[in-house]
Amino acid sequence: MKYLISVMMLLLVACLGYLPEQSDFYLIFFLYAPLFGLYLITYRLYTSHHDVLYFIFVALALRCILIFAFPNLSDDIYRFLWDGHLINEGINPYLYTPTEWMNELGDGESIYHLLYPHLNSPDYYTIYPPVCQGIFALCAKLDFDNIYWSSVFMKTIFLVAETTTIYFLLKLVQLLHIPQHRVLLYALNPLIIIEFAGNLHFEALMIMFLTMAFWFYIRQRSKMFSLSMAMSIGTKLLPLMFLPFFLRRFRRNKLLLGFLLLLTTLTLLFLPFLSYDFIIHLGTSINLYFQKFEFNASIYYLIRWIGFRIRGYNIIQTAGPVLSILTFIIIIYLAAMEKPKKMQHVFRVLLLSFSTYLFLSTTIHPWYLGIPILLSVLTHYRYPIFWSAVVIGTYINYSYEPYHENLWVVLIEYGVVYFVLFLEVFRINILRWTFNKVLSLYRYLITSK
Repeated sequence: MKYLISVMMLLLVACLGYLPEQSDFYLIFFLYAPLFGLYLITYRLYTSHHDVLYFIFVALALRCILIFAFPNLSDDIYRFLWDGHLINEGINPYLYTPTEWMNELGDGESIYHLLYPHLNSPDYYTIYPPVCQGIFALCAKLDFDNIYWSSVFMKTIFLVAETTTIYFLLKLVQLLHIPQHRVLLYALNPLIIIEFAGNLHFEALMIMFLTMAFWFYIRQRSKMFSLSMAMSIGTKLLPLMFLPFFLRRFRRNKLLLGFLLLLTTLTLLFLPFLSYDFIIHLGTSINLYFQKFEFNASIYYLIRWIGFRIRGYNIIQTAGPVLSILTFIIIIYLAAMEKPKKMQHVFRVLLLSFSTYLFLSTTIHPWYLGIPILLSVLTHYRYPIFWSAVVIGTYINYSYEPYHENLWVVLIEYGVVYFVLFLEVFRINILRWTFNKVLSLYRYLITSK
């Protein structure tokens, strides 16, 4: 039966990678739903060491078949290559918006004229940190102005990153005496496969370095921890919120050295781009994220609705920064109150902290769930898994012409997430109950035939 499941998974992932465009919501949904069901059945049924290793091989195969699929469900790759080509010409990508650069170029037939119509934010400065920029430059250098082959090169890097993540996850669960099959929660998760290996979101590399940092921290290798954490932050800035939980656990004689090594590594990563304009433009981009962008939010949308009733207009310019400050205060409070215990407790607090950030954010794209799914492997919480099932509904927004957000989908999504979280706080094993129901339905369908 496991061979049948693996073949069906391969077919569904191949269809998801090669067939739909971003606007083909119903095709995406009807491919994703059975894939997720197979994922749940696999996790529930196959827990032996040999079965886990077999399905890890399947997980890597699922990623391999997406290498030659162009990321049609996301248009971010065009900005990746835009920044990469600027770097290869010796131009700091943080200093110009694409529109400003096009005004400098004027008419022509350069690679920039090919990429520009596909950019989703041509009037905003880039926000991708230096590790991303290095990979952008490498893939732009190798592609010979061929966008398709640049995606293939980038996906090959992602395959190495995801393989490394799964390898360190296997080492982590063994060290922490966690059941080995939990690694499948991450390795086979359809959202992780589609958004990382398929759509090329750089959370994949951030999570690779973060997983390595977890391993080195538990092994008390403070120098390697600092280097890995710096690389994770240099890929995406989000792991900065985890530093207070780790640095306060360092031994006194290693705290200063670890912090200085991390700071030095980050400085070296950002050094090639540093300038006054870089600081201003990066700050502007981050500020815009909190004051302008809104997508698939939960608590913020409730506040926005109240704001419309009281003020008569969208209060994002006030609510966004206030919620970000509140997130910062909550995380610092959790770090200050958290007592050093065994490592599983640390991962629970990290999951709570990152979930706080997501719940209070104005923008939640599906690939933002990468860290919660990773941490669900190392804790008993499974609401990130349910979240990864229902968040696919947000793709319905891209099927509307003109584009608009379906708030009923958002309501259903967060209704499920908060309900499961509520049950898990009271230690009700909703995931096991769901697995049993899915399995019973599957057996019924098989026997009825």
